[in-house]
Amino acid sequence: MSIAADAVTADARARLASDAEVLDRVHRTLGPVDVVDEHWGADRASRVLHVMTRGGEQAVVKWHRDAAPHHRESTALQQYAVALGGDAPRVSLSDPALRLLALSRLLGEAAAGTPHERDADIHQRAGDLLRRLHDAEPPRRHALFGPSIAAEFERWSVAAEKLWGDGSDPADARGQRLADERARARECIVAAMDLGEFDHVPVHGRFEPRHWIIDPGGRVRLIDFSQVRFEPRITDLVWLEYGPWRDEPWLRAAFLHGYGRIPTERDELALRAIAATRGLELLVRGEARGHAAERALGRGMLDRLLGATLF
Repeated sequence: MSIAADAVTADARARLASDAEVLDRVHRTLGPVDVVDEHWGADRASRVLHVMTRGGEQAVVKWHRDAAPHHRESTALQQYAVALGGDAPRVSLSDPALRLLALSRLLGEAAAGTPHERDADIHQRAGDLLRRLHDAEPPRRHALFGPSIAAEFERWSVAAEKLWGDGSDPADARGQRLADERARARECIVAAMDLGEFDHVPVHGRFEPRHWIIDPGGRVRLIDFSQVRFEPRITDLVWLEYGPWRDEPWLRAAFLHGYGRIPTERDELALRAIAATRGLELLVRGEARGHAAERALGRGMLDRLLGATLF
């Protein structure tokens, strides 16, 4: 369902191409460009430059530390995101050796941190956008979801025990509490094991307002396809369910109206299993890396999951 812990370590050791190497390659395709903005991706695993050609065209140059996210993003943009038309970037250059992409720039602002983030009309348009992505390929139906999410949860559970213990020490109140939380979260995983087959479609993997670009006319566009995989559709709702929707259910209703599908009881059970795994993953990764924001996100997800009733 997500990158494994050993893959994260491998990413950290991989060499990220320098700005000079990348710009030399870009110049050979786009001609001379001027850098107008720059930033790092999460964990400095990618780098992004906003550039302008001498002809006045804007582009995004993005390159990854590791080959896997580059391959996912390049494949997704060229095979699945074409269903979104102008609502996703176009690829003008993909260089596997440098793990580099040059993309058209989508003009507008990210919805996160703006009034768009809690605008029902924006959520409805985002629902329509996600439906188009999910329908970009015929679904692949199989029963791998349950075993896959269970195996991933157990990997993160083992990592959690290494950090906080297994809860057997009566003097360690925190370790006992965290072990109890893992046991309760595991109940969500057990419930998912008997769900059987799901349609697997191309999911964005981190579908949330920070990846929605809103143009001046209110149109919603989508960026960052580096986590696209074939998963059950409900996977793409987890960051919304445990983010902007948690206190504003009308945003969920607007989104689902645009999306055109209502989650079934099986979908809801799968969503809880995904949230249990993502929450534990974020908590472990945040603790191991000393990332307070990541740790807080995982804690919030688990608190809501374990403190809420099923429906």
